[in-house]
This record gives sequence, structure tokens and C-alpha cells, in this order.
Amino acid sequence: MKIYMFGGSFDPPHLAYIEMVNRLVDDCDKFFIFPAKQSPNKVNETMATSDQRLQMCVYAFGEISPKIEVSNFELNASSPSYTINTVRWILNQSPECDLSVILGEDQGNLLATWYEFEALQKVVSFICFSRNHFTFNPKIRLEYIDDFNYDISSSEFRNELNNNAEKAMALLPSNVFNYILENKLYSC
Repeated sequence: MKIYMFGGSFDPPHLAYIEMVNRLVDDCDKFFIFPAKQSPNKVNETMATSDQRLQMCVYAFGEISPKIEVSNFELNASSPSYTINTVRWILNQSPECDLSVILGEDQGNLLATWYEFEALQKVVSFICFSRNHFTFNPKIRLEYIDDFNYDISSSEFRNELNNNAEKAMALLPSNVFNYILENKLYSC
């Protein structure tokens, strides 16, 4: 069984994340989305609550494919959300699976600094989407997807929301944008 896992703060989940999932979902049997309680490499607290980020992920990813499961595992775990703990949870359920961690270029550059990275790279492979064609460590088992032209970030969305709502709306799935407005998230 081939399993992909994609974690992040998803504060909020934007169209680049949707495109990453769309590009890969047909290549696996199961695709987990894990909103993180706290990303270890991010010092800032999330702006939306865990429940709100989980709900936005359900809206953003839930209708793409029945293979996708938005999980609250990391939200219910202790902070910070270390990938190795989530990987062990998946491998405990599916010990014979072929597991890949999906990540963006920002985390691809930091892979060697991840908590228990040596143990992690023994049990998973990495699929990294690149916007700027970064140079990665050749000792890391990494599938590199370099034709990814989505230069979007959650922080960009949050900055645009109160300055240019029309531009901000173009960065998210409409149901996620509507959820943000309905719940008055990010000071809108």
C-alpha cells in the first residue's frame, strides 16, 4: 500500500496546497492531511484555532478524492508536531506500507534539521515541490518536483485579506474563503 502524508499549519490551506495534493493523489492508495498543532520550525502561534484549521482542511481537501483523510492526530498530540511521531503512528497501522512525506521547498531546505531526521529518512521517502529550484542535499532520498509555479503562502493570504480582499480570495478555495469570512478569521 502506498501512503502519502502532508502536514503543515494550514493557516489557511491555499491553492498551492490543493495543487500539490491534486498532482499526487492518483499515485497513492491513501493520502493523509495532518494539520499540525505547532510546526517545530515555526515559532509563531497559528492564528486560527486547531478546530478551525481542521475544518478548513476538510473543506479544502475533502472533496478531491475518497483516498484523502484529514486527520486530527497531530492536533491531539503533544506540541510540537514532529513528523517522526506521525510516521510511527501510520506505520503502526500499516507496517508494510510505502510511506512518503510531501513537503514544500521551505521545509525541503530544512529537512536535515528535522527532529530525528536520520530515523525518519530510513522509513520514508520525501516528495518536495519547488518554486525556486533550490539545491538539496544529495544524500537525502528526495523526489524533486520542480515544475511547480505556485508562489502562494498562507502569510501572504493573511496580509492581503484586509488590504485587497479580491486578491486574497483568488488564493484560496471558495469554501475556505467563505468559512474565513463567516467566522471572522484573520481580522476580516
